[in-house]
Amino acid sequence: MQGIKLFRKIFLLGLLVVVLNNSCKPKKLVYKSPPHYNFSDPKEYKLDLLIREISGLAWDSQNDEFLSHNDEKGVIYFLDKETKEIKQGREIKFAGKGDYEDIAIANGIPYVLLSNGTITKIVTDSAGVKTGVEAGKIGISGTNDFEAMYYDSTRKALIILCKNCAMDNKKTISAFAFYLDSTGFVDKPVFTIDAAKVDELSPRKTSKLQPSAAAIHPKLNKLFILSSASNQLVIADLNGNVESVYMLAKKLFPQPEGIAFKSAGDIFISNEGGVTSKGSIIRFAYIP
Repeated sequence: MQGIKLFRKIFLLGLLVVVLNNSCKPKKLVYKSPPHYNFSDPKEYKLDLLIREISGLAWDSQNDEFLSHNDEKGVIYFLDKETKEIKQGREIKFAGKGDYEDIAIANGIPYVLLSNGTITKIVTDSAGVKTGVEAGKIGISGTNDFEAMYYDSTRKALIILCKNCAMDNKKTISAFAFYLDSTGFVDKPVFTIDAAKVDELSPRKTSKLQPSAAAIHPKLNKLFILSSASNQLVIADLNGNVESVYMLAKKLFPQPEGIAFKSAGDIFISNEGGVTSKGSIIRFAYIP
């Protein structure tokens, strides 16, 4: 009997050790890919140090190249469609130092967004010299911060998304339209994103959605929104109605600040580099 009791004690002690070890192990996080993509099969391109702080990315289908810019410099760089290397002698110095957050192309013309809601348009003078002119600035009151801009051809407008706007509090994310005709900015939101809906659909609890980049999918006609702060990819319709939310693995997306699509649906996401690391662009092939 003594031997049986001793065996039971040893068995229970061993079982307790196994349970404690398993409970102490960190849970393995599972990251699902959005429809038509496999985020476990990336193609990564390291970027030139000139765009280590890459903050915006756009695909120019007319000229078959990418446009990008550095967060703090008023320079647009053109990137080779295959290697993502900077094309020498092609950059546009459109302004001095600033806080430049995103870039979009509308009717073949590049536009750059500043964090204060100012949009700069790239124009060409009679001598063929390209420079930047202020196209418009959002007129809403309070402290406001913007990082995401994209072109909506159905509205014929550039849309900017609040990262943090005074009017939103923690309930919404407002979107404002800048119409390319004489209308310019309309200070009333063209739509709002419900922050509670994002939280409801998010696989994990995280901070509020703070858009860092956005673009319309050319085949699905859906709005893809990146949020570097909350490590999320949000898919919505063109009126901001949230349909799905995906978490972004920090190892693959350390600081996603730009997003662009090619016409076939391939997605390109740019990451800002760190103090000792280069920025990058990651490509994921579209799967019909």
